[in-house]
Amino acid sequence: MNDQEIFQKLQCVIRNVLGVKLEQITLNSILVKDLGAESIDLLDLSFLIEDEFKISIEHNEFEKEVKTRIPGGEFEKEGSLTPAALEELKKALPEVDRSRLVPGFRKAEIPSLLTVSVFVRLIRRKLEQGKQAS
Repeated sequence: MNDQEIFQKLQCVIRNVLGVKLEQITLNSILVKDLGAESIDLLDLSFLIEDEFKISIEHNEFEKEVKTRIPGGEFEKEGSLTPAALEELKKALPEVDRSRLVPGFRKAEIPSLLTVSVFVRLIRRKLEQGKQAS
């Protein structure tokens, strides 16, 4: 499945969860800011993506990915991401606005970064991992 096919299926899932029009959902749409998603919507979205694409998405998937990149390093200090964590988050989420990833960025803000393209890439990666495991 290529990125365009993933995007088209994902658009339908997002539309069903958020009740937005398909044309509002672009690769650059930020789920929270542009499409009005709330944390419960992101949870619903994750479950429906898992069902639609037959993949598994872990809770705090992106946080866990970053933590594996800084073994032994601190992910957060006093609620804010450490400089090392910010750098690794930029690598883990290349689609997001880097200007938001500055000192003082809080772990709880990670969902506010998520774009549709972040999920397209995540789904593609999970599908590829599934093929390799078969």
